[in-house]
Amino acid sequence: MVGFNLAIGAAGLVGAIFRGSFSPALAVLVILEVLPLWWRRRHPLLVVALVAIAELARWAFGFSNEPAGTALVFAVYAVSVYGRPQARLAVAAIAIGLIVLAVGLLLLGEFPVSRNLIPAGALSLVAWVIGDNLRSRRRFFADLIERHRLEREQAAEDERLRIARELHDVVAHNVSVIAIQAGAARMAGASSVDALQSIETVARDTLAELNRLLGVLRKQADAPLAPQPGLDQLDGLLKSARDAGLEATLKVVGTRRDLPAALDLSAYRIVQEAITNVLKHAQASRVEVVLDYQPDAIVVAVTDNGSGAGSDGTSPGHGLIGMRERVELFKGELTSGGSVLGGFTVRARLPL
Repeated sequence: MVGFNLAIGAAGLVGAIFRGSFSPALAVLVILEVLPLWWRRRHPLLVVALVAIAELARWAFGFSNEPAGTALVFAVYAVSVYGRPQARLAVAAIAIGLIVLAVGLLLLGEFPVSRNLIPAGALSLVAWVIGDNLRSRRRFFADLIERHRLEREQAAEDERLRIARELHDVVAHNVSVIAIQAGAARMAGASSVDALQSIETVARDTLAELNRLLGVLRKQADAPLAPQPGLDQLDGLLKSARDAGLEATLKVVGTRRDLPAALDLSAYRIVQEAITNVLKHAQASRVEVVLDYQPDAIVVAVTDNGSGAGSDGTSPGHGLIGMRERVELFKGELTSGGSVLGGFTVRARLPL
């Protein structure tokens, strides 16, 4: 931009030399008009003021026909793009004021003065509008990029939380079962072959699930993509609880039906985590799972007869956090409290 205006100024000086009207003052004014454009981005208002003064001086000394030139146009454009809001509005107001003044003088018959003011006002206003449009487009694209960045970060955070929930649900439940069965095998001695067999089965299932999750995370082409569990697989979940020594029962209220995949998985994981809490904290001998298929929701309740701290969801850890996050995904409700069995009930309502 500086080079372009300097080339125009140099061409004007060469023309003045050929016309025999060259003056050192003209060369000084050309330099004073062009050089400030170098700082147009950092000090746009100061630059437009200096350029305007140089333009007025050229016009006053008779070196130009009107106080308007390419340097002034670029200076106003710079204010519109880089200037502060107050400076931008002030320059726009001055440009509009020049046009209004020129039109008023034209109506009063002052054609020579009006003719000199109209180019400066009109070109400045056009430059301001172009700069404002570019500024708005830049801001729009910047906001768009920022919004996409936030969406990517939110998506990554949601995926991280989902993976954390899956790992916790799988590992916490299976390791709890393994720990309880190992304790039972230790107390029973070498005769507890069934307990050891169950420990081996659960351990292998846990490793298979972890390998599946890690394979997906690493984007392995041959990673097994087994379907996610759902409420139709609660029997296997209850069997592991029975193998750990609990009297586990399932009660279904209403007509059992297919649920959306995400909701089905969340309901299963909530039951899994609740049973894990019972195994780890409740010191219970009995647990009951109730599935209530309502017209507009599925209600899951897990009730135990224990008395251990934490079965009410007050224990430290990520289990209750994971259950709440799953329920909040569907704008549902999660409650816990005393049960008719003498222990605690965890109840989740997931709207359809």
